[in-house]
Amino acid sequence: MLHSTTMTLPETTERETEQLRAEIHRMADMVSGVVRNTAIDAISAAMSIAASGSATAPKDATRVAGELLDRATVMQTEIDRFLSIAAGRNAA
Repeated sequence: MLHSTTMTLPETTERETEQLRAEIHRMADMVSGVVRNTAIDAISAAMSIAASGSATAPKDATRVAGELLDRATVMQTEIDRFLSIAAGRNAA
């Protein structure tokens, strides 16, 4: 007689899994919104700088790009921490 190797999760674990999935979905929505807003802000700033015709426009545009990269680094760090916790590892 063959026995099924499929395991079923206890009800509590299934509920926790669904809650985790919902939290991951919420986090993904939040991150998408932040990325979208950050990109719009950076593009607006770059366009303003370019439109100014200032002699310092290249330097100012580089500064804006650096600020955008700094924001992206912070967002990635937060995503990594969240994923670490979601995977059951200790976050740094």
